[in-house]
Amino acid sequence: MTDVTEYSKLDSSAQVQLSFREDVNEVDRQNAERSVAALVARSAAAVAQSRAAETEIAELTGALNKPLEKLIEGERDAAHALEALRTRQLVQPDALDALDESPPEEFSARTVGFVPPYDFSWAWHDANGHAPFSTRLIRSSGRVGVDARSGQVTGGASGFVNAHVGFGVFLRSETTKQVFPHSGIDPGRFSFAARAIGVGSNAVAEGGFELTVFEDGQFLTGASRRLWRGRVSGTVFDPDESASGGDGPKFFAGPELQFTIRAGHGYTFNAGVWAFSDRSTGAGAAGVQSFIEATIKRMWVFNLP
Repeated sequence: MTDVTEYSKLDSSAQVQLSFREDVNEVDRQNAERSVAALVARSAAAVAQSRAAETEIAELTGALNKPLEKLIEGERDAAHALEALRTRQLVQPDALDALDESPPEEFSARTVGFVPPYDFSWAWHDANGHAPFSTRLIRSSGRVGVDARSGQVTGGASGFVNAHVGFGVFLRSETTKQVFPHSGIDPGRFSFAARAIGVGSNAVAEGGFELTVFEDGQFLTGASRRLWRGRVSGTVFDPDESASGGDGPKFFAGPELQFTIRAGHGYTFNAGVWAFSDRSTGAGAAGVQSFIEATIKRMWVFNLP
């Protein structure tokens, strides 16, 4: 089936892209749009709260560092060094290269399961921040990827990046019952690299998986699993932090995802990945990359007829 892609501001706090199978009906389409809008609102609020806490700490440390910043800016050689430092790339970034287009594994289970191509794809980033450096969504194979960069790295944004991509399927039942959704996600590669130099500079990187369920477009349940978090400051002895991984399929579920599916209602079940990057320069410089590429190999729900 041909995909139909829509670009929309479903929520004023985000830039959203949705892509559907050509044969998706209007009710399912509207439920998917509402579900992604609800996902955006929840995530954007959480990031805003986290960044507010970081801002409070930054203001306190900034006050402590202010005398040192004035000394640096007032000393000619130090000021020249600072100016030169802010023209340098501090992080050597990874990249979303051409991804393997291998077919999905055959699904065999005693329940209702889904494999690529999924019913729809979605991608969004927080409009209060910046767009990611790049994203990847291949519905036919379940491939996803996000590359978030901030600061002094090639293509780095001048502020924070909060970006999410993934796929969704539609669920319905003729009877009311308890169900339990799962997803098999293979993190082919994930990595972060952060560096902060100088007084008052810092860099933050985060990323992971997320599953959400919506009833008639309203949030019902969800869970997020963070794969990494890294934060460095220019005031620490070692200003570098980096990590990488990708150790095969992770079957993502949790007891909080159990829900009641009711006859006559439409449900959307979403699985995706996310990445976050941010930095503050102070009297110095900072750069950071959060990177993940994965394959959402399968999505399944226990106890559906």
